[in-house]
Amino acid sequence: MLLGKLANRDNDYLYYRVPIPPEHIVEKQLLNEAMVYLSDGRAISPKQRAKAYALLRDISAYTGHHPEELKEYFKYSLISRTACPDFSLSDCEMTVATQYIELLIEFCLEWSVPCQDSLLESAPDIGKYLYLCLYHKKCCICGQKADVHHHDRVGIGRNRREIAHIGMHLQALCRKHHNEAHLGQKSFDQKYYVFGVAADELLVKKLNLGKGR
Repeated sequence: MLLGKLANRDNDYLYYRVPIPPEHIVEKQLLNEAMVYLSDGRAISPKQRAKAYALLRDISAYTGHHPEELKEYFKYSLISRTACPDFSLSDCEMTVATQYIELLIEFCLEWSVPCQDSLLESAPDIGKYLYLCLYHKKCCICGQKADVHHHDRVGIGRNRREIAHIGMHLQALCRKHHNEAHLGQKSFDQKYYVFGVAADELLVKKLNLGKGR
């Protein structure tokens, strides 16, 4: 009997808790549940593989660690985070490759790693990328240090510290791109293929935004 699907922001896999029949419970370990991983059946694409290795080279140049060493480090970081099976970038599933690339991008944003290619263009999921840019306060266009841009108009005379930010759409933009967005939000979004991200409690707390009254 399937007991439920596990899901969170860092995990795109499908997992189910499955009860283990009493006669199969491992002796002395008191295990009564197992996790079943559902394969998506699609193999990593050449484009995904190229993106992963390009990011690994960028991180290698920044940290001084060898790309192969980093490849293994991030592989086991992903396994630890998602409990996915062991994999290789030569033939892993597309979903695994997507999560691996997202992990590399998150590291680059957190540690300000200079990248040869645009992280915006490398991101498999633009929504997740824009969220991470806000979380780490890095411009979603160029990767520089960013301010929080209110995609939703705040209005003249309103105190931003008293606005309820949860649910408000935001963007992380450097001063240059922040000014550009103010010249025309719609044209800015269309030019860079970006959009505002709805703030949740985690972002509001992380960015020290006003919670409203």
